[in-house]
Amino acid sequence: MEEDQADSCSKTIRRVLSPFSKIYGFVVKTRIFFYKKGILKSAHLPVPVISVGNITMGGTGKTPLVEYIARYLQGKGKKVAILSRGYAANIRQTNGSLTKNICNDEYLLFKENIPDIPNLLNKDRIKSGLEAINKFQAECLVLDDGFQHLRLARDLNIVIIDALNPFGHEQVIPRGMLREPLEGLKRADLIMLSRVDQCSRDKIVVITNRLREIIGDVPVIETVHKPICLESAKDTTKLDIDCLRGKMVFAFCAIGNPASFRKSIENLGAGIAGFRVFPDHHVYTPSELQELNAEAQGIKPDAIVITQKDRVKIGNNLGIWDFPLWTLKIEVRIANGYEIFENKINTILN
Repeated sequence: MEEDQADSCSKTIRRVLSPFSKIYGFVVKTRIFFYKKGILKSAHLPVPVISVGNITMGGTGKTPLVEYIARYLQGKGKKVAILSRGYAANIRQTNGSLTKNICNDEYLLFKENIPDIPNLLNKDRIKSGLEAINKFQAECLVLDDGFQHLRLARDLNIVIIDALNPFGHEQVIPRGMLREPLEGLKRADLIMLSRVDQCSRDKIVVITNRLREIIGDVPVIETVHKPICLESAKDTTKLDIDCLRGKMVFAFCAIGNPASFRKSIENLGAGIAGFRVFPDHHVYTPSELQELNAEAQGIKPDAIVITQKDRVKIGNNLGIWDFPLWTLKIEVRIANGYEIFENKINTILN
């Protein structure tokens, strides 16, 4: 009876949201049409621009992929800069930064992992692109979350599709999770399918076939989020990820795809004694951290495990924990299609 009521309620909500999704979808398609016809103009910068974006809301794995591409370009001897909109920039820095002391968790993550690559936060990506060229002599720009940012022309349009929820229920927000209709994927030059290791091969085939119906022969590359190590949140100690096997952990996160984080822990052989989820980009208050520690005290886990995004937001609030606090460090790896990726990048660099 309760399941029937929940299903009926869900159907009612979808019906209510359907008109709003149609309106939103119409507005988005109209805007894209204006850019396509040249009514609205895209600005070109004098260096190659690589856009990394998605078509769904939520965590598709964009941040680690932006870092991966920036590292790749740097390895090719290019001076690189990342252009971000700075969504949810509400974290105050204690020292000078490019963002006038206000940033977000992604900025802190880039600052920690790739400190020698400038990350400029500005809604006006044309302005920040010119700043990157003039101030940092950038020879290549990575446009973070840029698929729908049509004001800045790009030389390579990369779209990330999350294998765990690839098509956002095939409905535009607010009824679904699509930021624009799926036909928008036709603008992509390259699709990178993320987290392929966290679902079955049959599902990957189904996703790929559906993509072929939409985008034709646009290349599809498969990537994984590979756990690298455990890093102590208090010092520079690192542990092999195998040390989690057989352990009971308490975990919490404020990221776009908490289910993927949970799967990563479980796939390492750990048992999850408790798991708390906060909204994406949530900034923890001291009282919330104390509450989490108290919850862990009731569970008495072997360790507390968090993501790197969560650790950079915790900042210096490290003295309250009564259990070892570890960051599960994860990096993107291309599992299938590396040569395609390399050829796409090298073509625009040359």
